[in-house]
Amino acid sequence: MRHAALARSVGILVALIPATARADLKIEDAIALALSKNERAKISDLNVVVADAAVDKARTAFFPTLTSTGTYQQKPDDLVPAPKNSYSLNESVTLSQPIVNASAFPLYAQSKRLLDGQIAQTIDDKRQLAYDAAKAFFAVLQADAVVVAAQKRLDTAKSNLDDTSDRVEAKLVSTNDQTRARIDYANAITEVENDKGSLAVARVNLEFTINARVAGALTTPTALLDAGRTQAPGVDQLLKLALATRPDLASKRWLAVAAHDFADEPLLRLVPTLSLAGTFAISSDNQAITPGHAYYNNEFLLATLTWPIFDAGVRYADRKSRVASAQIADLTLDTTVRQVDQQVRGALETLKAAQAALASAEQARDAAAQSVTETAILYKQGLIKAIELVDANDTRFLADVTYATAQYGVAIAFLGLRQALGLDPIGTGYP
Repeated sequence: MRHAALARSVGILVALIPATARADLKIEDAIALALSKNERAKISDLNVVVADAAVDKARTAFFPTLTSTGTYQQKPDDLVPAPKNSYSLNESVTLSQPIVNASAFPLYAQSKRLLDGQIAQTIDDKRQLAYDAAKAFFAVLQADAVVVAAQKRLDTAKSNLDDTSDRVEAKLVSTNDQTRARIDYANAITEVENDKGSLAVARVNLEFTINARVAGALTTPTALLDAGRTQAPGVDQLLKLALATRPDLASKRWLAVAAHDFADEPLLRLVPTLSLAGTFAISSDNQAITPGHAYYNNEFLLATLTWPIFDAGVRYADRKSRVASAQIADLTLDTTVRQVDQQVRGALETLKAAQAALASAEQARDAAAQSVTETAILYKQGLIKAIELVDANDTRFLADVTYATAQYGVAIAFLGLRQALGLDPIGTGYP
């Protein structure tokens, strides 16, 4: 039921796809574009088609086959006397129906389990793609926040340089203050350009993930940012949710069942197979010795019982190999269950640490902003040197960058926890 709900949510996201990436691109739009236009999503859908075709092929072991065979023989002129152009025409139609074919049942069951596993894996593949799009979206927002902080630093450095130049002309401070202000201004310009380059790269990565151009700004998902600040439930509740929800875990379960079905097939080859075949044949001859045409028809029903008593040990070798493969599938499932436990616990601790870091970074940002204001006042009063203006401006820039990193770090950590739980990225709570 949970996987069906997840599949429906993925379908809803695809239905919301915009024609192009709008200037006010939302995170929902980015995810929908990725699910619609990224080749990974299309490949996942095609893998389901392949698995479904395998089921159709396995089912044919229970269905009849109808075969028509026709032959025409033209006799050489030098082998028969006149009249020439002697020939014979034969046509037969055979209908075959398997009655007992024990080994076909586990193969058919295996194909159905593999299809179920591929459907679950496709859901998870698209879910991972959605998270890649969401993380790329937040990477752009974080890079943009750094550019804003760098621009703020540049504006302050320009203002400090102007004030220092005025004070130098008024002979209130030495030219050394002006030199330091110029260095700070030049460094601020360099920082802005470097951060703009990082922003451009982040946008390129987002465009690659969603396979669409992003024309303008991104809309900040405030609801998701706020959800990341809330306290998560206890780890036991989260683990229970993850074990019931993760589609990749469901896929591993289906693959393990399919492996056991496949291992059951070799020994069933010991069971004799029974099939019926009905044939209707008609012949026409035009012989030189007997002028005219002669028609003959023949019908018969054939029952075939096949019992492979000894096949040189092939079935036992297949059985041995497939049992080992089934055990590998079981161990892989056990490993995946432990990985789910590890990922949920790790994601929860990462979120807690990110929330604590954000609270500290917010206090540091506010204090750094206040320090810039106070330092500027003290400098105008002649109580401090220009170097302290530079230090205050640099400290505020670092505090702003740290806050932006922490803010979006909480969002990424929140997404990581939802990802570990098997949920889709568009959501603000824990079911």
